[in-house]
Amino acid sequence: MNPIRIELPTPFDVGPVNVYLFTEPEPVLVDTGVDSDDSWAALQAGLAAHGLAVADLQRVIITHAHVDHLGAAARITAHSNAQIHIADLGYEWLATPKHKWEQRIAFYRDYFLAPCGLSPQAQQMVIAYMTYAAESSTPVAPERIQTFRAGDQLAMGGLDWEVLHMPGHASHQTCFYQPTTRQFISADMLLHKAPTPIVEEPPDGETRRPSLPLLLDSFTAVAKLDIAIAYPGHGALIHNPQEVIQQQRQRLQVRKLETLDHIRQGCQTVIELVNAMYAHYPENARIAGLWMVVGYLDLLKAEGAIEEQEIGGVWRYVVKGD
Repeated sequence: MNPIRIELPTPFDVGPVNVYLFTEPEPVLVDTGVDSDDSWAALQAGLAAHGLAVADLQRVIITHAHVDHLGAAARITAHSNAQIHIADLGYEWLATPKHKWEQRIAFYRDYFLAPCGLSPQAQQMVIAYMTYAAESSTPVAPERIQTFRAGDQLAMGGLDWEVLHMPGHASHQTCFYQPTTRQFISADMLLHKAPTPIVEEPPDGETRRPSLPLLLDSFTAVAKLDIAIAYPGHGALIHNPQEVIQQQRQRLQVRKLETLDHIRQGCQTVIELVNAMYAHYPENARIAGLWMVVGYLDLLKAEGAIEEQEIGGVWRYVVKGD
C-alpha cells in the first residue's frame, strides 16, 4: 500500500509538516509533528479519517530529529504501545533531548554566532529559540525506542523499505526507498524548495562538517535512484524528483555565485551577506537566511574561490585573486 499523507500544523515559517500513515498490515506512522495541541488534534483527525486512533499505532518511524518531525513522539508513547524507531545517529535526540540542545546552544553561543558578525541582540534571539526548544522537549523512555542503521530495511505497508542516510539538512537524516514500487520517503532531504542546511555542532575534537556540500552529495545519491514518486516532509507529493533536484542544483549554483559577487562588492562578513541577499525580507526575519549563506560560503571555500580570515573575532571573506 502507499503511504497516506497527513498534514499537521507547525508554528514555523516552513508551514505544515507531513506525516505518513500505513494502515496495513499494522498501523505505522512516519514522523509525528510538533508537540502542540493543534498538531495533536490534527493527527487524531487524520487517523480517525482512516478508522484509527493514536492508541492503534504499533510503530512510529522518525526520519530525523527536528522538532517538527519528532516533537510528539513522547506524547504518542503516553497514549499508545507504539515503539519509536529512529536511526542510531539520532537516538540521543529522542532519549536525552535537553542534553543535545545544551550542546548545540553552547556551540552556537561560544563558537558560531559571534564570528558570523551577529549583534548581541540577534545572537540572543537565536539562543532564545533554542532554549525554548530545549525546555519544551520531552524525552522518550529508552525502553520505547528501537534504533536502525543505514542499509537496514524497515517493513512498512507490507513492503520492505531501504534505509538511506541522507545528510545535509540534518546530519542524522534518513530517507526510505522502496525499489519495487519506486517510492521514496524523502523527509526534508528533497522538498519543492531546497531544504536549509542546518549548521550543527561537531563532535568533540573535530571541526564542523559543512552541511550544504553534504546536501549536494545527497542529491547526487538520490538522482541515481529510480523514483516515480517522492513523499516530502513538507508540501505536496513530488512526481518529478529528478527535475526538482536539477532545479535546486541550478538555484543553489546561482545563489552561490551571487554570494561571490556580493563579496567582491564589499560584503565581508556573514551577517553583511545575509542582509544583502535577503534584503527583500523584513530585517528581523533575515536571520533565517543565515544557514543558507554559511552554506554558500562553505561551497566557495571548498572550491578555493574565497579566503576566510578571523579578524577581531569575526570571520571575514575575500575573493582569491582580486
